[in-house]
Amino acid sequence: MATMGPEDRERFARNEDAGTKTIPSARLSSERVGSPRVLLGGSLAEVACGAATVVLAILALTGTMQGYLVPIATIALGIALLAHGSAVAARLRDLAVGWDTRAELGGGTGAELIGGAAGVVLGILALVGIAAPVLLPVAVIIFGGALLLGGGATADLGALDAPGAHERLGDVSRQASVAASGLQTLVGAGAVVLGILALVGIDPVVLTLVGLLALGSAVVLSGTTVSGRMAAILRR
Repeated sequence: MATMGPEDRERFARNEDAGTKTIPSARLSSERVGSPRVLLGGSLAEVACGAATVVLAILALTGTMQGYLVPIATIALGIALLAHGSAVAARLRDLAVGWDTRAELGGGTGAELIGGAAGVVLGILALVGIAAPVLLPVAVIIFGGALLLGGGATADLGALDAPGAHERLGDVSRQASVAASGLQTLVGAGAVVLGILALVGIDPVVLTLVGLLALGSAVVLSGTTVSGRMAAILRR
């Protein structure tokens, strides 16, 4: 059997090192793009459900099938929060690495998940005719609280670094996410007030619909901001 000389052994060692280094790099590349893809999907689902909420609320404000459209709009908004919260929760560990805002991001995500699930349940109960004048304003209050607590998460997600992105575009994206976060917080506070007024009997149907319309618009704006940032990261 022929023995390897010094040059052959050196060449074999280089090939072996190269083979062992390609696998970790591929794994790291997959992990790097995995989180933005998941968040992009969740944000797009949030935008779609939020837009559906806006359309349904407008139709119900015209007096069209309010007994069905208001609960369905509530369910759609709950699904929007669930979709976004689930996407962030699925990648929370990767997103929070090196961040000082881990507790804020996790708290906002938990609020969206709990608020979205509660809103879906309340909307279904109202749809089947169980105490709709009470459950729907309560759902608006819950949604408002979820947006209040989740506003900081929107700003954090919009500030994610995009390797290779233009610095000016990154600044614009961060400013847009901060503005969307502020609007989300403001709308959440207003929805809580509208829900309380509707719950005590002050024109409950109209106030509930106005609250859902405002909440749906805020969700569409925040989802668009986050999805745009994730798309920019994936293009790099």
